[in-house]
Amino acid sequence: MIYGLIAILGGVAFWWWRFKMVSEAANEIGDVAGRAWGKYKRHKFRKKVEDSPLESIDDPAAAAVVMMYSMAKEAGPLTEAVEAAIRVEVVSTMKILDPDEIMVFSKWVASHVVDAGNLTLRYSKLWNGALSTEERRGFVDMVERVSAMAGPLDTAIHTKLSKLRERLGLLN
Repeated sequence: MIYGLIAILGGVAFWWWRFKMVSEAANEIGDVAGRAWGKYKRHKFRKKVEDSPLESIDDPAAAAVVMMYSMAKEAGPLTEAVEAAIRVEVVSTMKILDPDEIMVFSKWVASHVVDAGNLTLRYSKLWNGALSTEERRGFVDMVERVSAMAGPLDTAIHTKLSKLRERLGLLN
């Protein structure tokens, strides 16, 4: 009788332990799935944040400075001479008296740009709606001058400049 009771208690303990192990395994699987889902959501959020600086620009002047930085970055290194050339364009051509804020912001946004050619597509409606034909021509000239300061204008830069002209309706 005592052996029977010990056997029953042993069996209950054994099955209780087995159910506990299964429960822990299920919890671990749930944890792995939760971590994978969290990693996926972080990746999506990071991708969205990387694109958001470009989405936040609704000022044609800021978009123009971002374009100058991006094209200069693709033409060559962003040296102090290039920064000075951009500052000269912002102050003299764009008539922005205090260029520090727009230049710092635009440089930060340009650091998120992978291809300056995509900026022409993204901001062409903004520039076409806000700038006159002469202002658009002046803008393309500014981008070309700044790009030339960064390095020699190779075929890729010329292609992007012609795409910019095309999207701004300046091919006449």
